[in-house]
Amino acid sequence: MTEKILVIHPGALGDLVLSFPVLVSLKHEKKASVALLSSSEVGKIAHELNVVDAHFSLESARFSSLFHEEMTPVVKEFINDYDTIILLSSSDAVEGHLRQNHSGKVYKISPRPPVQEETHVALYMMRQMQAKGLLEDCGVRSAECGMREPVLASCGQVIDQIKSLRDKNLIIMHPGAGSPRKRWPLESFVRVAAIIRGMNLGELVFVVGPAESDLTPFIKARAKECFRVYEVYDLSYLTALVRQARCFVGNDSGATHLAAFMGTPTVAIFGPSSPKRWSPVGRATKVLRGVADCAPCFEIDAVNCEDPQCLNGVSVDMVLDAVREITL
Repeated sequence: MTEKILVIHPGALGDLVLSFPVLVSLKHEKKASVALLSSSEVGKIAHELNVVDAHFSLESARFSSLFHEEMTPVVKEFINDYDTIILLSSSDAVEGHLRQNHSGKVYKISPRPPVQEETHVALYMMRQMQAKGLLEDCGVRSAECGMREPVLASCGQVIDQIKSLRDKNLIIMHPGAGSPRKRWPLESFVRVAAIIRGMNLGELVFVVGPAESDLTPFIKARAKECFRVYEVYDLSYLTALVRQARCFVGNDSGATHLAAFMGTPTVAIFGPSSPKRWSPVGRATKVLRGVADCAPCFEIDAVNCEDPQCLNGVSVDMVLDAVREITL
């Protein structure tokens, strides 16, 4: 009989996408039916990409009692329809609440390592899954074994299906990020776009989402008639664009992680956040950072330094070379 697993993940897009390799490994290795309870939009994308078999929206009033009050009979019935619950969260309180109301197995998996630990978050989740017996321990505690293989092997079919749909050869520039601290200068994105446009690699487009809506008028003013600008407020629309992309250039953001996971050649520009912890996972990725010996401060300090060379030290030429490397 097929095991039914419910994964609960309250995180944002980037955090959830970095859990996708783990979820795919869980689904394929255990031959289980995996459902995801998460943000509605991200859950929908996970389902569309065949990462999970079903998804449910955490925003639904139906699940409000899951976290902070006596669990309703409806929610109790829902969670007890699953053999196993995996909570991708650091909350002991939610774990205890689930254990009190679920008759099966409940596991808590921390979605990221301690700040001082330079372990990639996907590998950290994978190791916890292995330690708890949820996934097979391959015996080699390395990123190659614990992180890349689930993408290159288990996700290969998903990625190949997506690739077969590409026909318009877009070059996507995404200058935003959830935090302005992680944004490479907009003028640098525009300069890169102008040069790439002259290289005839494909149609150059800018993508902006709700997290960076403040950039939209500036991008449109600089793009003028040279580039198209897509305002994307739906993740399904974003994945539709990414399916048509030859290359994606962006900051450390959820959109960049999604593009990389979908198999699109991706250039990720990092600054105050740590690539060792947060680099995107995919078949063809290139991570750039301006100063290698500058300690990442995003998770420990509230603001960047006055001249963050970790970010500003990334040159236009570095980005252009990376684009050429992964697309030509």
